[in-house]
Amino acid sequence: MTLGEIANMLGGQVKGDPQTIITGVNGIQEAGKGDITFLANPKYKDKLPQCQASAVFVGPGVETDALPLIIVENPRLAFAKLVTAMLPKRRETGEVSPLSYVAPTALIGDKVTVYPGVHVGERSQIGANTVLYPGVFVGDDVNIGQDCLIYANVTINHQCRLHDRVTIGSGTVVGSEGFGYERDGEKHFKVPQAGNVIIEEDVEIGALCAIDRGSVKATVLGAGTKLDNLIHVAHNCSIGPHNLLLSQVGLAGTVKTGKHVYVAGQSGVLDHINIVDQVQVGPRSVVTGNLDEAGQYYGYPAKPYREWQKATALFYGADDLRKKVLDLEKRLAQLEGKPETP
Repeated sequence: MTLGEIANMLGGQVKGDPQTIITGVNGIQEAGKGDITFLANPKYKDKLPQCQASAVFVGPGVETDALPLIIVENPRLAFAKLVTAMLPKRRETGEVSPLSYVAPTALIGDKVTVYPGVHVGERSQIGANTVLYPGVFVGDDVNIGQDCLIYANVTINHQCRLHDRVTIGSGTVVGSEGFGYERDGEKHFKVPQAGNVIIEEDVEIGALCAIDRGSVKATVLGAGTKLDNLIHVAHNCSIGPHNLLLSQVGLAGTVKTGKHVYVAGQSGVLDHINIVDQVQVGPRSVVTGNLDEAGQYYGYPAKPYREWQKATALFYGADDLRKKVLDLEKRLAQLEGKPETP
């Protein structure tokens, strides 16, 4: 593709020869002749003359005569979109393997690919162009939309619903039993988990996640939400649209989040917590109460970023403060003529 074609496709502005031919993509340090790369941080623009690429995506205000540029609002996003456009699409068979099991009452849409070892239960529906890789289990009364991609060894238990363009990574379980028990004398009585899971359109779930079914209602993942690997979403949670949950996040039961909530790796949220729109929870934080204002929260218990910074500074300065207090006590004892405290 030429630089001009790429700029037109991505809504950028070319500075340099628009007929420059681009044949590949690469990182800024690895890029060579024919490659296009991107400058994520404008403070490194002085390094551009050393770049061997044929062109670079840059943000507004970045200039150099060393090589052609495409000026865009978000260089990293533009680069990602170009990579997506250049990647060859995997071609599926659009056929149901005779080595799979599809129940007689199941409905399979047009050009659905079902690989060997897949099980599709009674009365389940699979939408057009969806792909089920080997080892996928689809229970009874499951509804899967169009253009979904279900990787190997995923379990989608009975009555769960997936909207269009859902992607689920290998080993994930959707509709696992929620963890609910009540004390009955010396025993624990299991609370029935009679709900299901609803996954809205354009949701992506990583590998080895567990999404519990609701106890009496649905556990919901909102449209456009993305889950990393190794995440647990407990029963009755309602995750808002366009959330990001990073690796090893755990949400206890009945957590509700708004739009664009980001929870960083290894963080936890206690049960029955409400989180409003535009909240960011820092890594290894624990949310123990409702978060009613947008912003960044860190620590255990999670506090607004500024409060957490002050508390952290006090914590790590505690030993110096202890030494100063001991020194002051020693000097005071000498002034008063008292023996030193052992």
